[in-house]
Amino acid sequence: MAKEKQMVWQIPLTRKQAGVFLAALLLSAALVRLILGYTAVHYFDLGYYVDWSSGVLEDFFGAYDRIENLDYPPLFLFPLYFTGWVMSDPRVSEFHPYAMLALKGWQMLFDLALIPMLYLLLRRHSELFGLLGAALWAVNPTILYNSAYWGQTDSIMLFLLALAFSLLDNGRPVWSSVTMALACLMKFQSLYFAPLFALVLFTRYPFRRAALGGCAAVATAFAVFLPFMLRSGWDLPFRVYFGGFAQYPGASLNAFNLYSAEGLNYASVATTLVGPLTVGGFSACATAAALLLLAYFYLTATEKSVWLLGFWFMQTVFLFTARMHERYQIPVLLFALLASVVHRSYPLFWGYAALTAITFFNHFLVLEEAFAGDPPKAWTLWFGDLVEQFSWANLAVYALTAAVCLHILYRRGRISLREGIQQAGSYKF
Repeated sequence: MAKEKQMVWQIPLTRKQAGVFLAALLLSAALVRLILGYTAVHYFDLGYYVDWSSGVLEDFFGAYDRIENLDYPPLFLFPLYFTGWVMSDPRVSEFHPYAMLALKGWQMLFDLALIPMLYLLLRRHSELFGLLGAALWAVNPTILYNSAYWGQTDSIMLFLLALAFSLLDNGRPVWSSVTMALACLMKFQSLYFAPLFALVLFTRYPFRRAALGGCAAVATAFAVFLPFMLRSGWDLPFRVYFGGFAQYPGASLNAFNLYSAEGLNYASVATTLVGPLTVGGFSACATAAALLLLAYFYLTATEKSVWLLGFWFMQTVFLFTARMHERYQIPVLLFALLASVVHRSYPLFWGYAALTAITFFNHFLVLEEAFAGDPPKAWTLWFGDLVEQFSWANLAVYALTAAVCLHILYRRGRISLREGIQQAGSYKF
């Protein structure tokens, strides 16, 4: 039986055969996304992109002064400019299905670009694994719902994060740092992955190369921000990142996490959680604990996997820190899929499948509740109860996948913390 299973994963495929399959997969995935994007007409959140794109088109570098509610970093304004240019044509803006394609176009494009990227990342393990990973992403219901139906920009961030960590994992610290900077300039949530990126950069590479990468990242951020700062002030980066963070003071914003499980969805971060400890205080403690554990795992584990640690860390942040939206869990799907294939882990793959179902329902529930109107109808009457119950389910999946992650990290043994620190500092200047 074991021999039969091994033979299944060793189906011979030539590069040409894999290329034909990948092309067919991309064509099918593109058609599905175009149909879904075209027919799913709504302006929930997309209304912001309408206003932002028109404002960017009128005064690009003055956008932050002109558009009052613009809370995205400046890299997103570049694709928004082209969206505004397309939307300025009445034949597009006045026919809603065309407008949907214009407003969701960049999201669907980067979502599609992730399909061949997954193939390229995983084909080193086998052509079959590369194609399976690409196919799973092509049909992932959460990703389809997020980009083609809802029109959110998470796929752009995911593409840049996957590229950044891939380059970092393959000996390209400078280019990976530039790409990571671009990810953080595209979407605030990319910053959650910055600690892991910095940890790998400065422990895996000689200090000179790591520092060069860090300088390249800073230079990239400065070059993108500079023309906007000249118009809107030198404190613009602080206003964009910290201002956006302060806009959402809720313990949870429809996220299936610890706070929603405790019935604190949309409660203030100042809400008392246990004794004198508030939600905000507990969240700060959870963040500090997650960072310390991340450093400990990386330094002491024999299996130093960026995909595995990225998956665990983002899961921990999502489930135990405050101000989380439902969409902030999406990156764990990408990292879980990559980690499960790279480490040949069936339990982690089933974790990916379970998280796909949970994140899809989280997206679906939020949009259905938004579209149901007031008063709520049908099963949206139980919106609060469903959020609580699925939050507990998400916590259960976290506990199981965290155990799997620890097993993989330490399955070849353990390095003492002192040895790990010494190894990390062993590179010459």
